[in-house]
Parts: sequence; structure tokens; C-alpha cells
Amino acid sequence: MNQINVKKFALASGFTGAIIYLTCFIIMSLLPKETLIKLANLIFHGIDFSEDIRMNIPIAETLLGIVASFIIWGIVGYLLGFIYNKLK
Repeated sequence: MNQINVKKFALASGFTGAIIYLTCFIIMSLLPKETLIKLANLIFHGIDFSEDIRMNIPIAETLLGIVASFIIWGIVGYLLGFIYNKLK
């Protein structure tokens, strides 16, 4: 079993999380609220998003969300790589 470079895996995970967050922000900026509600209800079956989707998200909150996603998913990636290497 090969070793994973834990730092590179953590960075890749962090960037992936940030890209997914940014993609979600772009989709929310482009689609109307009714379409977003239908999409969210389709993806998360059993949950009604008709009252929960907020359309006016400030850019500062979006930037903070991107940074938070990078950090959280970077930590997840680091832990996954660390555990994978220890299972060897």
C-alpha cells in the first residue's frame, strides 16, 4: 500500500471544498428561487426548502464560507490521509 502525502491531500480536499462552495454560490446567483427550491428538494429528498432558502447572501459572508469550507475540508482530508497511512 502506498503512502499518501497528507499535506497535499489536505490541500486538494480544501480546494475541492472551496470550489464546490463557490459553484453552489454561482448556481444560487444565476437560478431563480423557485428553481433552487425544486433542486434542493430533489437533492435532499424529504426536506422542504421552500422557507429556508435565502437569496440575498452578502459577498463577505460568501468569502467567509469559502474560507471555512477550505479549512474544514482541509482538516477532513488531512485526517483521511493520516488514517490511511496508519492503516498500512
